[in-house]
Amino acid sequence: MDLLISFIPVVVMIVAIVGFKMRGDIAGCIGWVLTVIIAFAIFNTSLEVSLLATLKGALASMAITGMGFFALLQITFMQETGALARAIVAIKTLAASDKPTQIMLLNVVMGTGLVSVGATPAIILPPIMLGLGYSIGMSIALPCIGYDSLCTFAMLAAPVVALTDILAGAGFTVNGAAPTVAYCAQYFTNYLPVITPCIAFSMLFMCGGAKLLKEGIIPALITGFGMGGTAWVISRIGFGVVLTGVMSAAVTFCIMFVYMKIRKIPLVDRSCLSEEDLEVEKTMPLWKALSPWALLIFFCVITNFVGPLYDLLYKGPLEMRIILWPGDSGQPMRVFWQAYFWVLVSTLLGSLIIKPKAGAWGTILKKWNKRWLPPTLSSIVYFCIAYVMMFSAYAPDPANGGAWAMVDPSKNIISLWANSAAAAFGWFYPIANGFLGLLAGFVTGSEASTVALFAKYNLISAELLGLNPIVVIASGGVAAGLASVVTPVKLQQAAASLDAVGEEGAVLRTVLPYAVVLVTVSVILSQIFAVTITV
Repeated sequence: MDLLISFIPVVVMIVAIVGFKMRGDIAGCIGWVLTVIIAFAIFNTSLEVSLLATLKGALASMAITGMGFFALLQITFMQETGALARAIVAIKTLAASDKPTQIMLLNVVMGTGLVSVGATPAIILPPIMLGLGYSIGMSIALPCIGYDSLCTFAMLAAPVVALTDILAGAGFTVNGAAPTVAYCAQYFTNYLPVITPCIAFSMLFMCGGAKLLKEGIIPALITGFGMGGTAWVISRIGFGVVLTGVMSAAVTFCIMFVYMKIRKIPLVDRSCLSEEDLEVEKTMPLWKALSPWALLIFFCVITNFVGPLYDLLYKGPLEMRIILWPGDSGQPMRVFWQAYFWVLVSTLLGSLIIKPKAGAWGTILKKWNKRWLPPTLSSIVYFCIAYVMMFSAYAPDPANGGAWAMVDPSKNIISLWANSAAAAFGWFYPIANGFLGLLAGFVTGSEASTVALFAKYNLISAELLGLNPIVVIASGGVAAGLASVVTPVKLQQAAASLDAVGEEGAVLRTVLPYAVVLVTVSVILSQIFAVTITV
């Protein structure tokens, strides 16, 4: 009964968004209230613990929330100054004569490259897709699903880096040593040569049915195997794992370029430009229009790969670790390292290059003010729900200076989910855990947070069942990455960039079956890997 009750907030949110077309942020607030009530009434969690866990979740969400918040400002700035229109004209010529190739290059190749350095394709790409003539629904859905297979390597491989830290903290070793980032990455990249082509196929079918899928099967295979295969190789080489998304995108682009040359498909086809497009071209040079994005990528690279600068911004006093209760490990904010800070900086510096007209900033801020609240609230509240679940059944321990401790593991929601799945499915636990990952990805909107939520319990359950624990953890992580196309956070961010908040419900109804099919493929692979791969 406790297990069934624990699912009530998630079921209510899904029904509210899909069935009643409720906005994702409003449904999330209802879900948070239900979670706090259930945690108090059923899972023996005081309101004080739930509220502090909520605050910790809000702080933990800042990497994603801040990115969405300032990315909306940047995209609004680029729209109002004409920079985005100029960029769209240039992008419009990219593989213009071959729609499947264009979809792959923009949403999978470019989307993965952007997200791997901390940018947000769910905000950057929808206005571009709409400008290219795609419907609002497809302009939201395609960017949100395009980078999903390599979501493990988003934000410089944050999910796999987080997993490495968790395993090291739990004392898990491989041949007597803590697993490396490259070692853990191998377990995720095992899926990619299969999952990435499946995503490419689903995008084409979603956009144009069987006809477009038939037309685009070769570029879809090139994209799928290029992205997935390159990631697989990089994880085996063990060098540059945190830049897997960037390198996979670069390799795939080169292969696609060769394919286009063979098929005589122009990479740049200006015949598609209208008189209006040609006039837009005259408004500013392309390099100027792209300067905010170029600056963002530059800052993300130097803050992560210039050692002294990285140490300064990521560690020490600039780590800005906030501790909320005795024994709390704290939440490092790292404001000056986070990508969202550099989105703001790149936007302000970009304004010095683009030089908006007098009064333009007033219009920009007014329009941004209408956009930011729903997706920002969504991003925060779904993290808060996850953290209330994570700390359910916790209470201060007076004997340990007030540090929080789990009073009863059977009353912790995340532990209950993991242990119930393990007990019910036994040897087939990787399959159940994959669908739990889809559920967690829906709630948090983040593969990294899903890994953090379940890794400890996956580790315990897998070892009790005699399964490879990293495979089990990866099964949930990969599924959570695939959930990006159905999470209210990402969909609402994309909708907000088009001034179409409220459309996320219709998009969710369209893409949910695709997400379930893709996760089904991933859990079948998980079960095979759990049986055939040893630690």
